[in-house]
Amino acid sequence: MVGRLEDWQTLLQPACADLVREAAAAPSHDPASTARLRRGHSAALVALAFELAAARRKALDKFGPAIGGRIIADRAGVEMATGPLAGAHKARRFAAVCAGTLVADVCCGIGGDAMALCAAGVRVLGIDSDPARAWMCAVNAGCESRCADAAAACESGHAWFHLDPARRGADGARRFDLRDLSPGPEAWQTLTHAARRSAPSERDWGGAIKLGPGVDRARVAGALGNEPFELEYLSEHGRMTQAVAWMGAMRGAHAATATALRPGAALSLSGEPGGPPLGTFGRYLVDPDPAFERAGLLHAACEFAAARAFCPGLGVLTADAPPRDSTFFPAFEVVDRMPWNARRIRERLRALDGGLVEVKTRDGVVDSDRVQSDLRGEGCTPHAVFVLRIGRAIEAFITRRGAAA
Repeated sequence: MVGRLEDWQTLLQPACADLVREAAAAPSHDPASTARLRRGHSAALVALAFELAAARRKALDKFGPAIGGRIIADRAGVEMATGPLAGAHKARRFAAVCAGTLVADVCCGIGGDAMALCAAGVRVLGIDSDPARAWMCAVNAGCESRCADAAAACESGHAWFHLDPARRGADGARRFDLRDLSPGPEAWQTLTHAARRSAPSERDWGGAIKLGPGVDRARVAGALGNEPFELEYLSEHGRMTQAVAWMGAMRGAHAATATALRPGAALSLSGEPGGPPLGTFGRYLVDPDPAFERAGLLHAACEFAAARAFCPGLGVLTADAPPRDSTFFPAFEVVDRMPWNARRIRERLRALDGGLVEVKTRDGVVDSDRVQSDLRGEGCTPHAVFVLRIGRAIEAFITRRGAAA
């Protein structure tokens, strides 16, 4: 629930400080707490206080205590907001190109991207069609905001922009077809054309459109018409979180970029999408960050990590030595390779003093959680077991994480 702007503003008044504090301390959906709080406040305010408390609990995991503990948001707003790693990465790109100019953050939501842009020294105008969300953005990011229709905002002629089209319907269900996003591709083209017209030169306009991490490059190209773009796929903590179409002066030199993000570390690889080089099976399996495969840049990943593919379309690589960067290219020394048979693999692990087992697979070849439990032994040596489809056969690779002793 987003709620009415007037109720959110009332909730932040000193008179409601006790309500906010007590709702945060109360058990979720506790009827007794709800009844007690309603004796001094309206039902709408009590509901919002519980919503804020739940949103802040989500935000603690996503943004950390510095932001999560003070953020003004609803739960859905936190879920949809850009996290701090991706936000900071995008903000650095904006700051490097258009520092000191105004960036219109269209469909700003609670201000996930706006907070990162402001922290990077970029001036931001948050725009959202929901008055409560526009206000939340202003409070959270400390920027100017405006409540306006997203499609109309795309016609406004902001030279620099960030657009985050809604990827959920009114029922909360995710939308995967680009034509179903709000605003849709027609508004994206309007946005870029208006930005170009408002700028004195091609170097003086640009922006980004935030999309889902599963988006296909050909569909983005169709949605943008003839507009050149760079498509960057972002992962955070090894999980794909978003794709970004960069345009105008924000666009890089290559068609595709993959950026893997961790706290205090990042790796970006760029190039033209293509397949990885194939070669013989080596001593190690290498499990690259998923951003590189999703962007079609496993060939660049292979070059960076001195690795190669050993089976077309698999995604898991092989190498003769551990890559120099284990953060984004964890290596696993292969101890044994055999046809997939749970009983035989359990016996082999027992012979290897196997204890904790991590199971890795692709395309749902096996149920990793169930197999992981089945293979766990009583020994002291941890192993990682890859269960992969190689051609028509399913094979198991018993490995030890990291370099050989």
